[in-house]
Amino acid sequence: MKHLRLIVLSVMGLLIGVCIFVLSSNMVESKFAGRMESEPTAYIEASQLNASFKMGGRVSEILVEEGDSVEKGQILARIESGELLDKVAQAEAAVEVQKGKLAEAKSAVVMAEGKVGEAEASTEAAAAKKSQGNEAVKLTEQSVEKQVKEAKAVVKAAEAKLAALENGARTEEKKQAESQLNATKKANEIAKANFERFQELHNEGLTSKATLEEAEMKYKKASSEYEVAEQTYKMVTSGPRKEEVDAAKAQVEQAKAVLELAEVSRGQVAVQQGDVLVAEAGINQSKATIAAAKSGISQAEALVMSAQAGLVQAEANLAEAQTYVSYMELLAPADGIVVSKSAEVGELVSSGYPVFTIESHDDKWATFYFPETDVTELAVGKEMGIRLLSTGEEVKGKIVQMEPAASFAVRKASQSLGETDIRSFGVKVTMPELPKGIISGMTVQWSEKGEEGNE
Repeated sequence: MKHLRLIVLSVMGLLIGVCIFVLSSNMVESKFAGRMESEPTAYIEASQLNASFKMGGRVSEILVEEGDSVEKGQILARIESGELLDKVAQAEAAVEVQKGKLAEAKSAVVMAEGKVGEAEASTEAAAAKKSQGNEAVKLTEQSVEKQVKEAKAVVKAAEAKLAALENGARTEEKKQAESQLNATKKANEIAKANFERFQELHNEGLTSKATLEEAEMKYKKASSEYEVAEQTYKMVTSGPRKEEVDAAKAQVEQAKAVLELAEVSRGQVAVQQGDVLVAEAGINQSKATIAAAKSGISQAEALVMSAQAGLVQAEANLAEAQTYVSYMELLAPADGIVVSKSAEVGELVSSGYPVFTIESHDDKWATFYFPETDVTELAVGKEMGIRLLSTGEEVKGKIVQMEPAASFAVRKASQSLGETDIRSFGVKVTMPELPKGIISGMTVQWSEKGEEGNE
């Protein structure tokens, strides 16, 4: 019984010792874990971008290798582009052809407009000629009729003189003959002066031929009347002689000839009327030419519009071909380092195939994991210190994201009484001011020497 009691006491002591040991171990582990979780470590990460051709083809040039630094827009590789270059040359030739067609069409418009101008000028000239012709017809017709009447009057006077010579004169006739002589002499002098004045004006181009002819006819008429009056006076005072009678007869014939000439002048009216008809025909022809030229303008303008449309289409085809040619060059999407190359010269690559992977210089971060019990004091926008384990330097970091970690990062509760599951959170921190030489994959450590920033 005594031995049994000793055994029970020994077992109880052993259990108590084990419990004390377990509790001590948990406290030590909790302190150690807390210290580690308060300054966790992470790896530097960076954005990686794939560089791919927009079109498939055979690689003709590789201009960079893995590890090379590149700048945004730098040419990394090329694929064969012979066919596309031929298409560009064809498109450029088509553009030049359309430009030539457009220039020809515009020239045709200018020529048609010039023809319209010429035809309008011809119309105006013909209209002016018609107007002048109508005026000339009117003046000539009036002048000729007047000349005919005057010539008839001269004929009558000459015949009367001849009759007077043949019949003899009375005293009253002698006085009348003297008075007629003086009047016709004065009229003859005036008609002569007028004729000479109109002749000078005609020579200087200041009066028309019809006006000159009218003055000449008046002068001839006045001369004839003066001669008749002179002869009449002589016959009345001295009595008619055979020669005077013959002269009077000659004057009658002369007056008749003048009358015939005046009547013949009526033909000039018909000629001038013909000129008016010719001018009118010219007007009609010019109008027809104007209509044809305006139709030519419309046709030429239609050609211009067609050529412009063709030029726009040709330029669009050229731009498209040039765009496809630009796809033959692979450009760096950002500043960074080539971390991988997936194609070689001569290989066929498809559109979108990642030929290069480039790690960007501009965006680097690290993701630290904390138990949910340690993130209550953290917030997006907070700044803190980040220690570089490779150099010992401390740089500024800024929290940009906080989100729950995957389920495998949850720390499950043990069988100890009162424990619960503890979830982990990923805290993403950017480091914009990393020193040179720090590359992705290096280890950084959380530091509590940070200042809280503003969100």
